[in-house]
Amino acid sequence: MKPVTKRGILKRRFLGVCLAFLMIAIPAFPAAAAAAEPVVLRVPFPEVPGFTMLDEQGHHYGLVVDYLNEIAKYTGWTYDYISTSGNDMVNDFIDGKYDLMGGTYYAESLEQYFAYPDYSCGSTKSVLLARGDDKSIRGYDYKDLEGKIIGVVERAAEHVRRLEEFLSINGLHCTIRKYGPEEVAAGQIDKDLADGIIDAKLGNITDDTGEFRAVAYIDAQLHYIVAQPDNPEILEQLNWAMSKIMSANPDFSSQLYSKYFDATSARNLLLTDEEWEYVQNKGTVTVAVPSYFHPFYCADTEDGGHDGIVPELLDKINQQYGLEFSYVFADSYAQTLQMVVQGEADMAGFFYNDISDDVQSQLAASAPYSTLTDLIVRNKSVTYPGEDLTCGLLKGRQMPEYARASHIKYYETVYEVLCAVNTGEVDFACGLAAHMEQVMQDNIFNNVVPVSQSETRVEFSFAMPMPADPDLLTIINKGINSLSEKEKIAIVDHNFVSIGESFTTLRQFIEGNPISAVLVIAAFSLILVTAIAIISKMRIQAANMQKAVAKAEAKSKAKSEFFSRMSHEIRTPMNAIVGFSTLLSMMDNVPDDSKEILTKLNTSSQYLLGLINDILDMSRIDSGMLQIASENFSLSLILDEICSIMQAQRKQIKLSSKTSLNHTDLLGDAIRLKQVLMNLLSNAIKFTPAGGQVCLTVEETGADRTKAAYLFSVSDTGVGIAEEDMSRIFESFEQVGSNHSRSQGTGLGLPISLNIVECMGGRLQVKSQPGKGSEFYFSISMPFGEMTKAVPSETVENSFEGMCFLLVEDNVLNAEIASDLLSFEGAQVELATDGVQAVARFLQSETGHFDLILMDVQMPNMNGLDAARAIRASDHPDAQSVPIIALTANTFQEDRDMAREAGMNDFLAKPLDMEQIHIVLQKWLRRKD
Repeated sequence: MKPVTKRGILKRRFLGVCLAFLMIAIPAFPAAAAAAEPVVLRVPFPEVPGFTMLDEQGHHYGLVVDYLNEIAKYTGWTYDYISTSGNDMVNDFIDGKYDLMGGTYYAESLEQYFAYPDYSCGSTKSVLLARGDDKSIRGYDYKDLEGKIIGVVERAAEHVRRLEEFLSINGLHCTIRKYGPEEVAAGQIDKDLADGIIDAKLGNITDDTGEFRAVAYIDAQLHYIVAQPDNPEILEQLNWAMSKIMSANPDFSSQLYSKYFDATSARNLLLTDEEWEYVQNKGTVTVAVPSYFHPFYCADTEDGGHDGIVPELLDKINQQYGLEFSYVFADSYAQTLQMVVQGEADMAGFFYNDISDDVQSQLAASAPYSTLTDLIVRNKSVTYPGEDLTCGLLKGRQMPEYARASHIKYYETVYEVLCAVNTGEVDFACGLAAHMEQVMQDNIFNNVVPVSQSETRVEFSFAMPMPADPDLLTIINKGINSLSEKEKIAIVDHNFVSIGESFTTLRQFIEGNPISAVLVIAAFSLILVTAIAIISKMRIQAANMQKAVAKAEAKSKAKSEFFSRMSHEIRTPMNAIVGFSTLLSMMDNVPDDSKEILTKLNTSSQYLLGLINDILDMSRIDSGMLQIASENFSLSLILDEICSIMQAQRKQIKLSSKTSLNHTDLLGDAIRLKQVLMNLLSNAIKFTPAGGQVCLTVEETGADRTKAAYLFSVSDTGVGIAEEDMSRIFESFEQVGSNHSRSQGTGLGLPISLNIVECMGGRLQVKSQPGKGSEFYFSISMPFGEMTKAVPSETVENSFEGMCFLLVEDNVLNAEIASDLLSFEGAQVELATDGVQAVARFLQSETGHFDLILMDVQMPNMNGLDAARAIRASDHPDAQSVPIIALTANTFQEDRDMAREAGMNDFLAKPLDMEQIHIVLQKWLRRKD
């Protein structure tokens, strides 16, 4: 027991202190305390306005109570508030009657009576600002300022004095750099801070604009919550909790002071290394919310195009710290709290701070992120306020301080609360105004009347299991407190947008408007009868339309089959003509005049084949059957091939190409693209006299991560096109130019090219002047594809020497031609006349006997597609490795696709071209080797 004289001195010294200031902060629970039994601490409770107060229901509140409640979230402490007076409080504390006491100034001579924590609290009047990326000044531990250079305005003597006092009280040694009027006017202090010449600057609260980070708010005096000096365990937990509070929100004291006295501001708070590690390891924080609760969670609804306060706020925390959030849904507010308590979610998305006592002991609230208005509604037969009233509340809340009731009934949802008011089960109800108004808008409550009240504001926070995870609670609090008040208000205002629609059930409408309901039902019956008649008529029309569609589909299918059959039937005799002329050309001792005739015959055959291809293509375009493939190809290889072919046709014309490409490996229809460019180049050469110029230009005009855009252009210095002919050059069978030029084609090249470009997503256009030349150009976009490599062509004499091929062909003439062509190149050819024979010959062969299979598609007994599938499905050692090449007169894209799907490697179209046979066969023979 301390001497009486010393107690008297202390009593006089601290009487004024206890009546003037008390502390505020948000501490946390040490990890070791999580498993410990709850500790009850004795706290003196003098009634001091703003600091320690009692409401009409006997609830403790005020600055000190809020501060101690925040500490309890981290430590798990509970408090026994003991009523006392300012005169007795200090003496009783020294005598050991209390465990904690707030509102105490520091004095070295008093350390024997009071155990001071490491952190102090106070209101702000000036601010220290540092660079946002300077992690050496964390903003919550004043020791970080040791040895720093602080810039001050020389004329701000009072601020400088407070800074020096602040540094002295905290035992800090800093260099103060003073700036004169001219330097201040030139903004030199901000430049030096940005350049790192000084570490911080002293400014007014108005200087906290966000350009620099506020790291300390300076008060004239410091105040402490003290513990008993003979209880180091409590002091240690107090220090730890206060460090977490200050780390999460260095402004907690000023914010709490603002709640009861003054205004405050916010900071951009940095995470510690430990908290960054938590973010990296946590993965995703699960947030429990009702599936719909305006305005907190409205995602994936038609509620005015906003997601809700909770998603928008957590998105900002995610953007600032990288912490990910996902949502789990409940049917009611009370169920969200239960999910958090039971560990099914990490935290609740919103949390009324006027929680009931049973919930308060299980959950810890974060810093409040919003303060919203409550609404009182009453049954229209009741007078509020009144005597002996029953209040309806959402389960999980307690009676708000602003409301008065003798009895309380709890409900799971706000809709149930309003229904209870409407039926008179309860007299009135309290609830969040925004949500209650939304529910009232969506339903009819004829007996519910709003009550105008002031001071019905309620704070909302996130909630976590008690005791809270220290890192998660600290990070969430930092995220909330890093938002300015303006940002928080903007989030709330945006999510107060309502859909402005009311959804009413038939039962609700009848209950609210019985007479109108009868009239509406009668009108509805009349409309229903009319609708049935209209629907019946529409069903008849739909049936007729279905018949028309089926007829059109059958017609389209018939056209497709006709085109395929025509292609096959025309190409089969063409194969004989081209094949025999090729065989004759390959024979020895053929007279020169005969070779000339054979060359002309071959040229005419190729010309006739081109005309057939154009007519078939145009027919497919007219019937809407043109298809664009999607295959990997190299644009640069295609352009090289085109230029090589066209060089041979240039007839004393200068043919050039210009390319500007960043991406050449693409996904598209190389054959159709080549067809368009060849058509355009052929036309340009055809209509350009000797000595003229033709140029192919390809430019990559833009690209993103998945595709690139290209501009293709073919220009010439030819005869040009008259303006009156520009409108008809893309029409079928139309030709312009000289009689000689017009006689060299069907007039289908440009119409076909136009349609192909449109199917690729572009538009073929032309610019021309008579006598000066023309330019045909188009732009298309193509996705990026896989890299393709050029396969060099090897034209070696007897290139198939020693090879054994299986030729599958039912047409005797075609079989003879193909067999002779391959035999001339040294190959051994074995013949099968249908798919059945082909499969049998292959299965009976020894391993490696056949180097390659040439497979016709249309054959009796078993077609080539089924034969290829049977070979691939067999257990023969070569079943997967032997190349199978389709050899067919069916050349449409769907035919090529079916061949690949059946397991064939490549495609040779009839009539056979010896050069193309060399290219395709040598490619697959080299791959097989």
